[in-house]
Amino acid sequence: MRLFLLFLSFIFLISANKPPISTYDIKTAVEKNIIHFKAIGNPVSPHYYQPISIKITNKTNKYIVLKIPNGQRFVSDSTEIQDIIITREDMIALRPFQSLEKKLFGMCIQENNAASSERDTFHLGEMASENLVKLTSEIEKNNSFNTIGQYAVWSLTDKYPIEKIDGFDETNSHYYQKYVSDLLGLPYPELKPSKYKTYYQKTISKHSSLVGKFKYNIHKNSNITMGLFNEQNIIVRELYNNPNQEAGEHEFKYAFDMETYNDPVYYIRLIINGEVMVNLKMEPRRS
Repeated sequence: MRLFLLFLSFIFLISANKPPISTYDIKTAVEKNIIHFKAIGNPVSPHYYQPISIKITNKTNKYIVLKIPNGQRFVSDSTEIQDIIITREDMIALRPFQSLEKKLFGMCIQENNAASSERDTFHLGEMASENLVKLTSEIEKNNSFNTIGQYAVWSLTDKYPIEKIDGFDETNSHYYQKYVSDLLGLPYPELKPSKYKTYYQKTISKHSSLVGKFKYNIHKNSNITMGLFNEQNIIVRELYNNPNQEAGEHEFKYAFDMETYNDPVYYIRLIINGEVMVNLKMEPRRS
């Protein structure tokens, strides 16, 4: 019996010494002056993957867990830079007075603004609308941190045409076209193979096309995306997408229709696991 009582006393001592941990959502933590944070653009990630990096400091002498909810809005301090909606909830544990940095999954909600850089800062905004939170939660559930997910977000925030929710993966694009149509109570758009911008299997123009290729080597299976970006660092066309590219050396051949994409400058970007690894500037020559 004495040994049993000693054992119980030992368990009680461990429990008593365990520091209490409080959980706060980021808005409450800011309002209560529990944390300080600074949010800036993430220059090595496209605007639809992890576009924002946050540095958080626990201002208290207590252990806390900080919740950054799906659908939380971060507002750009510049009217020319995109605001960001969080597309994956994060729970961040902080020791007393600890500071740490974390990249957050999010997507932009202003199609016509420029993507952010490390010089751009953000402040905390309100939660997204009910429909937008439903969509960003669906994006998180399906790991749709890609151009199709971004176009779907724009359909709710920027009146982006539902038929333009498209990309290299047709099955995924059709899924989100249907999902957004149902959210908005609109008819499911008709597929139009004649439109190059919204039908990715359409052959590019034989008379005015820009083609090229480059090689890359990866050491482990990776999420690979190739995209065509404009001068505002916004993707205008997904050229390739493989969420589970096998390790090894690969050659990628890209092509796009210069009659459709006719800006003076574009960038071909190789994105590996959410980070831009190759950034090739293109200045198409036109007759």
